[in-house]
This record gives sequence, C-alpha cells and structure tokens, in this order.
Amino acid sequence: MTGQKTRARAAAATAVLAGCALLLAGCGIKRTGVIESGHAAAANVPGGKKAAALYFISKDGDRLVPVPLSIGTEYILAPTPLLRVLLDGPRGAASEAGFTTALPKVSQEQWDAVTVSRNSTDKVLTASVPFAVGGLSDLARNQLVCTVGISAVPDTISRVSIKGTDTVLPAADCDAPGSRR
Repeated sequence: MTGQKTRARAAAATAVLAGCALLLAGCGIKRTGVIESGHAAAANVPGGKKAAALYFISKDGDRLVPVPLSIGTEYILAPTPLLRVLLDGPRGAASEAGFTTALPKVSQEQWDAVTVSRNSTDKVLTASVPFAVGGLSDLARNQLVCTVGISAVPDTISRVSIKGTDTVLPAADCDAPGSRR
C-alpha cells in the first residue's frame, strides 16, 4: 500500500502543479507588441570647433537630427557652401540612416542665389534661398535656422532670418534638441 499512496500523492502533486501552471499562464495579462517610449537623448555634435552640423529630419519624420560635417581638422566650411550642402540633401551615411529633408531641391543653376550674409548691426545671419519660404513647415525652417545659426560661425549661436522669393522671415533661434543653447 505504500507504493499506492506514493503514486496517489505524486499524481495529486502533479495535478496541483499543472493547475497552478494553467492559472499562472492565464492570469489575465495580455501580450503586447513593442511599446515605444520616446526618442533617444539628444547629444552635441562631436568634432569641437572644426565640425559643422547639417540638420536633417529623422527617419520618423518628426524631429531634426544634427549630422556632423567635417572637412578636416584645418578647415572650416564657409556659411554659403554649408547652406548649399544642406540644400543638396542628405548623402552617404545620413541618407543610408534614413534621414530626409523638408527643403526643396535646388538645381545647379540656382546655386548663385543661395547665400548667407551677416547684418553688422544686429549680427543676424540671413540665409537667402531661391524658393518661396512663407509656406515652409516648421521642420524645414528649423533645418535652415539650425544649420546656419549653429554651424556657420564657429563657437557662436546666431539668430537667422530666411529670405526667399516670396518673403523674408523674421530672425529666429534654432529650436531643435541638442542645439547647444
């Protein structure tokens, strides 16, 4: 009889464990997919005084991302060529990472109309572009303001006015994460 009692207890223990496993498996918590918790933290662009940043739009299309642009440790890209590089759109690693632009493409014939000038009285930079700027999205405007305002003059954050074929937008500060204010 001892063998029968042991087998009965083992069967009962197995039934209790199986019941507990079923209860735990069906405890009412439903499975979910991946839950987004926001964007990664913003960081300053590496490269110190010699690196400029082009501001492109994230692959999600909802924020600006600074993309370092360095042409060597001995050189600084002047403001007008920097603006032209931005208007040419993301290339290389930036394009491969899925970054985009909200700015219109500028043809080679229009390069002469792309300039950056500085008002000596209030030190505001003016980015002149060969397209209408009145209807640009906030992201597009910030691409111009952040790229020119942060990178055009090393160690300086400048206010930037945007002059297009239709209007001149008032001077603004960069409004992007990681803008080193």
